[in-house]
Amino acid sequence: MREPGQQRAHPHRRSPRSRGGRVALAAGAALAAAAVLVPAVSATTSATATAPSTKRLHDDFNGDGYPDLAIGAPGTPLGSTAKAGAVGVLYGSAGGLSTSRKQVLTWSGRTNEEDGKTGYGSDLQSADLDEDGYADLLSSVAWRHAVDGYCGRTVVVNWGGPKGLSGTPQLLVGMPDAMHLRSFAVADVDGDRHLDLIRLGVDATSTDPDGEYGSESATADGAVVHGPFERGSYGNRTTYFSVDPRNDLNANSVAAGDVNGDGVGDIAVRTSSPDEPDSRGTVLLTGGAGGFTSEGGLKDAAGRPIGGEGVVIGDLNRDGYGDIVVGHSFDGFDSDAELPTRGGALGVVYGGPGGVSTTRKPVWVNQDTSGVPGAGEYGDGMGSALSIGDTDGDGYQDVATGLPGEDLGGVTDAGSVLVLRGSANGLTGTGAKAFSQDTAGVPGAAEKADRFGAETALGDTDGDRKDSLAVGDPAENAGNGAAWVFSATSSGTSATGSFSFGPVTMGLPATGARFGASLND
Repeated sequence: MREPGQQRAHPHRRSPRSRGGRVALAAGAALAAAAVLVPAVSATTSATATAPSTKRLHDDFNGDGYPDLAIGAPGTPLGSTAKAGAVGVLYGSAGGLSTSRKQVLTWSGRTNEEDGKTGYGSDLQSADLDEDGYADLLSSVAWRHAVDGYCGRTVVVNWGGPKGLSGTPQLLVGMPDAMHLRSFAVADVDGDRHLDLIRLGVDATSTDPDGEYGSESATADGAVVHGPFERGSYGNRTTYFSVDPRNDLNANSVAAGDVNGDGVGDIAVRTSSPDEPDSRGTVLLTGGAGGFTSEGGLKDAAGRPIGGEGVVIGDLNRDGYGDIVVGHSFDGFDSDAELPTRGGALGVVYGGPGGVSTTRKPVWVNQDTSGVPGAGEYGDGMGSALSIGDTDGDGYQDVATGLPGEDLGGVTDAGSVLVLRGSANGLTGTGAKAFSQDTAGVPGAAEKADRFGAETALGDTDGDRKDSLAVGDPAENAGNGAAWVFSATSSGTSATGSFSFGPVTMGLPATGARFGASLND
């Protein structure tokens, strides 16, 4: 299939939640050394006057009152560097998103560094780190030291401003233990009203033997780099935390949100046992001025651990407490026989004053749940690519999840996306919607191994108080990748007016770009 063509522009991008990509050039040509704007987008345009609020939003890079969408293409080559990576940005407006309002970012000018870095456009997240009123874009990049061969990941930032994002990603200096980065999130976890960067994957013993950042003999699963941040710096101090004081668990990824309703960020950490590969779980750590307090592992109503491959946090039942949604997308372990997770599932744990609600029981939701389209089949992958937002404007946050392994009409791994509604009773199968490239109005056609739904994102990019859906599919067109934008209506996500685009539309070389591999949270 050729790269999907743009149809009619319509809204998209994400609202604040948990969790939770360019410069123009001919395909196949080397990227320019300094990548950036195509055309510049300014907060001083006429859209500013009609923006729904002067409040700077979570994903609003240019400060015009409308959230924006960033699409990662970490496989994009730059000169002689394979997989240097790139990011494409579509800017929101009263008319929603359009590829005519775009910005292109690359890992430009960084190919000759001693420590080679690749994969820019991975793990995209957005937050106003430097507190200037403009959201900034964070990405992880992989690095390999040319001399001793050490490998790791680190975090870079493109800073927001009135003309959009800065053209060159900047390394955050002073980052501890970059070699061990597994996951990161941004939230105010100490209650000082400054955003903090939570980094998972820290071993203070092996990476800090002199005790410069931590204790010489202590180990840690993560570090909190405390704000406020300034451009060119990495916060004002660093503290360390452990998910399990007995060191019996591996900490794999982290999501942030306010679970206990105290106005301070909490984190949910996906875990596994190093001794039992089948064992997966999720630990809740509540934030506070004195550091994190462990609330223990999450359990379902039968007392079984709730774990998986993804996690996000958002208020599904509008009670003021963030709820934890765990995506159990891989159903190949022997222990899954005991769980209602065939084809993948969502484990939902409701928040409350003490962290986990004492009045509302956790639930599992999968394609065998009443009202959910389809049927749970091995390998569907439900629970992949989680995102949370209000898709119909009713005040309850909904959940989008990918099923990249879904078979459609005999087409293996064509992929689909489900949007499940929040309600006063929490997450429900009632009114759930399914979308794929076989859905009427959706550009493209379902093909083998497309894996549509590998990434999702929700956000209000047109200011109508309803979050539209973006879908990323890095496997589309043999790994070139593509993205889709769906509109939001009072009845929820709609395929009407949906459009799609890929790396060529953004002015990037297409081959192996993996466009859509990440969408900003």
